[in-house]
Amino acid sequence: MPFSHGHALVIGVGSYQHEPRLNVPITVADAQAVASVLRDPRFCGYPEPQVTLLTDTEATRKSILAALDNLAQRAQSTDTVFIFFSGHGEYSADRVYQLTTHDTRMTENREVIHGTAISQTELIERLRAIQAGRLFLLINACHAGELSPVLSGSPFTGQPLPQNVASAALATGSGRFIITACREGQVAYIGPGPLTIFAQALTDGLRGQGLSGRAGYISIFDLYTHLYFAVREAVEQHVPTAMKQIFGATQEPELTALKGVGPCPVALYRGATSPGDFPTDHTLPDRAAVRWVKPDRSQWALQQIGDRNVNVSDSVTNSPIITGDNNIVGNITTGNVSGTGIAIGHQAQARASQSGSE
Repeated sequence: MPFSHGHALVIGVGSYQHEPRLNVPITVADAQAVASVLRDPRFCGYPEPQVTLLTDTEATRKSILAALDNLAQRAQSTDTVFIFFSGHGEYSADRVYQLTTHDTRMTENREVIHGTAISQTELIERLRAIQAGRLFLLINACHAGELSPVLSGSPFTGQPLPQNVASAALATGSGRFIITACREGQVAYIGPGPLTIFAQALTDGLRGQGLSGRAGYISIFDLYTHLYFAVREAVEQHVPTAMKQIFGATQEPELTALKGVGPCPVALYRGATSPGDFPTDHTLPDRAAVRWVKPDRSQWALQQIGDRNVNVSDSVTNSPIITGDNNIVGNITTGNVSGTGIAIGHQAQARASQSGSE
């Protein structure tokens, strides 16, 4: 049974034409591994023609924008879209967040030159144009440089996706979930393996490692829970103490979602051959770094980026969950689930609970 309604865009910006100081070659391996497991019928089951992989010289600003536009043309309201970006995030001189591309240019002050990367506004506009009922955006954009500590100079680590941009992305349509490799104020460690720590945990999870299949599917809540604990533990065990003294001792992937939105399927669980009833009553562990955002807060964030026309309440409530054979098996549930706070900085923590929200 293929996950026939699944579409994916997987990006790994490992080299920079004009800014070799930004090169992080392992991000190409990240993207290739993620695309491979998504396409694999033994695991996620996304149809191969519906998974676009852009790395290195193909990961230009023009190509990435074109691929996002193509997703908007192909994805229907019953579809699922999975977008993965591994590269650098950084700001322009006017403090606009940018996802860097192969052809990005920067000033001597490490500020992105406008028109040479994907700005937060361009990202939000493209996400709005994608009509898929479920969209998962995963960003690994704050790499901690080399495996050994840099004892002189200022290493380039990039910046994680800002919380206001993640909040705004939730207002671009129904069923939006944002997972970042770390919180604001943290860095995403590369680690000692062939993939970054985050990508290794992600691909393990997409293969079903450490997860239980819920009616033959991988739940976004289960996948995130696996990411949170696997990444934290890998950093504790494998990152040298000297590195953690420079960049911080903790890396916590963060899930951002609208208050009350329940779980939904991301992909097949280990190549499931028949669908079942997808349960919507499972929750996230209290310890996880979950940030629940109220719809009005999400719309406010979107307005700050420059769009004043989206009605969040019209686009996110009771969105259908679709199985691999396009049968509706449930709804993204609403309820009184929220987060107790936003945590910023090294070793900060947030908790998910049954009351309160951002």
